[in-house]
Parts: sequence; structure tokens; C-alpha cells
Amino acid sequence: MKFILFFFTLLKMSIKASIVKKSAFIIELLLMLSSNLTFIILWWILFKKFQTIGSWTLTDMLVLNAVGMGAYGLSQILFGGLKNLSKLILTANLDSFLTTPKNILFHIAGSKSFSKGFGNLMTTISLIILGDLYTKIPLILLSMITGCLVFVSGSIIAQSLAFWLGKIDSVAKKYSDSLYLFALYPTNIYSGVLQIVMFSLIPAGIIGYIPVELIKKFTFEMLFALLASSTALFSLACFIFHQGLKKYESGSTFTHKS
Repeated sequence: MKFILFFFTLLKMSIKASIVKKSAFIIELLLMLSSNLTFIILWWILFKKFQTIGSWTLTDMLVLNAVGMGAYGLSQILFGGLKNLSKLILTANLDSFLTTPKNILFHIAGSKSFSKGFGNLMTTISLIILGDLYTKIPLILLSMITGCLVFVSGSIIAQSLAFWLGKIDSVAKKYSDSLYLFALYPTNIYSGVLQIVMFSLIPAGIIGYIPVELIKKFTFEMLFALLASSTALFSLACFIFHQGLKKYESGSTFTHKS
């Protein structure tokens, strides 16, 4: 209970710091919103011509982007500190977190918040209004939470590779960007090996495809698939991080500042 209070207190401070410059915050929010809506307009033009893409309609695409952008926005706001995880490992700045009794992973995650995430959340709200998706809000919110878990898990796994591989922060960033990009496209346009990749190495299908199919036609099997896959991936991410942390603490990895 104390840790939860600590995390939210830390998060509150991080969010306040990210929006301290009101004018810059508003400009960034509007730029992100306009960029996202421009992306949606391109899809609207495409669907005006083809009606369906891979059996999906424009409404399905609005749901996909509402979930994907909202989930990514949540990960930026709530777990922004993970973006610098590999740098903390390489420069031995992880040591400052090891001296506290708090959960180190969540301590790092809540140590920073990115205000641009609010632009993504505003996009989600806009898409719900534009697509008349009010009846789907409960499942959209649930899917945003599970999607956020997947984004966070992908980031933890990619960044934690620094424990073994060294300087991989640029690769980790490209991986996270790729996951976000693929999450905003229908996974059912891929086939064969690529579709397997979209549910494993780049789990974009868990973020977008499963929620859309769940919202189109609710089944408990699909709900279980969404909850189980996102939880399992997060558990794997935590396991990988803590295995790397044991290596770090043993002194067999990077313990010098660069």
C-alpha cells in the first residue's frame, strides 16, 4: 500500500514537472492532436475509396487508433521514465534507485512523465466523439490499459537488453517506435510469418487487433486472450529486467560511468 502511494506521489510530481510551462504544453498537445487527426484523415480517404480493408471498416480503424493512441499516451504519461532505462544501466545511474526500498522498476517508470501523452489521450477522446463510439467506451478503456501494458513491456524488454548487450538505447527506441507504428495498422493485412511476428516479437496485434475484434463481437474467449496475453508479456518483461538486475548487482556488468 505504501509503495502504491509512493508511486502516485512520484507520478504526480513528474506530471507537474512535464506541464509546468503551460504555453509549451498546450502547443505540444495541439501539435500532437493535429498530427494524429491528419493520420486519421488519410485513413478516411482510403476507406472512402475501398470501403473495407482486410474485412475492417472505417469504424474498426477508428477503434484501433483510439485504443492504440490512447494506450501509447498512457505509457508516456505514467511510465515515461522507462525511456531512459538503458542509459541508467550503462552509466551506473541505476545505483541511486537501488538504495531505496521501493520497487525499482516502478520507481524508474514514475520518475519521468511526457506531456505529449496528453495529446494522444485527446486524440482518443476526439475519435470516440467523431466515430460515435460512446457505447464502446468501457471496452476501449480496458483495451487502452492492456495496450499500455504491452507498450511498457516492450520498452522494458528492449531497454533491459543493455544489461547484456551494452549500448543499445538507439535500437530500443527504434523498437518502441516500430511497435507503436505497427499497432496503428490492421494486423489482419499481414499473413503467414509476418502475422506470427505481430503477435510475438512485435506484439502489435495484442494492442490493436484483439481489442478491435473484441469490441466488434464480444466473447469471453477473446477477453481472456486480451487479458492473458498482455499480463503474460508484462510478467515476462519484469522477469527479464530482474534477471538483468541480478547481473548488474553482481558487478559483472557496467558499473562505471561514461
